[in-house]
Amino acid sequence: MQYRIYRTTCFAAALLLAFAISAGSAHALSDKGYRALHNFSKVLHYIEENYVSEVDEDKLIQGAVQGMVSTLDAHSVYMTPEINRELKVDTTGRFDGVGIEVAVRNNSLVIVAPIKDSPADKAGIKSGDRIVRINGVSTKNMNLGEAVMKMRGSRGSRVTLTLYRDGVAQPFNVSVTRQIISVPSVRAQMLGDGIAYASISSFQQGTSRSLEKSLKELSKKGEVDGLILDLRHNPGGLLEQSVEVSDLFLKSGTIVSTDNKGKEVDRREATAQGTEPDYPMVVLVDEGSASASEIVAGALKDNGRATIIGTKTFGKGSVQTVIDLDDGSGLKITVAFYRTPSGRIINDQGIVPDIVVAAKSPEVAAKEAAAKSLADKVAPVEGDEEKEEKEEDEAKQKPAEKPPLVDYQKEKAIEFLKSKITSKKS
Repeated sequence: MQYRIYRTTCFAAALLLAFAISAGSAHALSDKGYRALHNFSKVLHYIEENYVSEVDEDKLIQGAVQGMVSTLDAHSVYMTPEINRELKVDTTGRFDGVGIEVAVRNNSLVIVAPIKDSPADKAGIKSGDRIVRINGVSTKNMNLGEAVMKMRGSRGSRVTLTLYRDGVAQPFNVSVTRQIISVPSVRAQMLGDGIAYASISSFQQGTSRSLEKSLKELSKKGEVDGLILDLRHNPGGLLEQSVEVSDLFLKSGTIVSTDNKGKEVDRREATAQGTEPDYPMVVLVDEGSASASEIVAGALKDNGRATIIGTKTFGKGSVQTVIDLDDGSGLKITVAFYRTPSGRIINDQGIVPDIVVAAKSPEVAAKEAAAKSLADKVAPVEGDEEKEEKEEDEAKQKPAEKPPLVDYQKEKAIEFLKSKITSKKS
């Protein structure tokens, strides 16, 4: 049954009628729900009849829906037709923007990871940075869809992000030029001594095929005795691709399961067909590894197929589905949680590496800590630093940080893998 709504009070009445018609179904409202909906209709009526200015009925209803969805969790959002249309390009691997994945955590807009070699990555933006302003507009009460829309734009235009970073006293601005983000999902090479290296930037359409093809090409150049699979700064992507990538290295066993309201609703199992040889394997992860990356890391860790090295992952282990609504808008809603083969929940927990290795060597970290301590001692003391508006107004441009000359985590992975290869051959 469809209703054409002319007034907000009619809308509420139509809702009540719709639920009344479905009273015999399993999804009918409870008495408590009826009372709440009746109260909702009253609020709409009083606003329309008594508010000091004319109100936009569409905005009222849209605001009510947005507010309702926002009470669920940080990843469930209502998207306007414009936002819904824009976000549908995310999984194709090509779009205009700055190249970062964002999430809401503790009511803050947090950067999960900059996509490798994207404008954001080159500008020195890091996993864990909090975005407090986008082009001067506060991100308070801004949902994910709105944030993404504000950061995307025409190629060559610039966007200024005001970031707060742990360990940095004041928020700072980073200006990034938007570009076409055409992300090569897989990059692979031989490192020598029979060690292959493959990096996955995100799980897009065709990622598993690209990885399989890359590994076959490397094996033609020489025997692959071991593999480093680099999932650092990989914010995730398509569930199916994470399952297929995991299946490349597993002959059998559970890859991932999902549950809804505490009950298992899906389980993905590995198949023997097309499985890579059983060479020693390391998976590199960090705080920017999220979602699909965590599924792969968890599957290979729990099945004993790979050793996980790096730092604890982000912990974004929930399943969202997007429902297209009649007016072109969309409802992105969390429908399940991921569990690793051992039954561990990923969401808010992350994957803990088998071997914890920091991004920087102890020597480099100690030197940086000493330099920061000295700088803090000579820096002037600022009053009232906790006031967000003052901090944001005083934000200063921060130059991009130079990447470390040595990839410490990768070097440690190579050392570990060499020992495993030697042990296997002896």
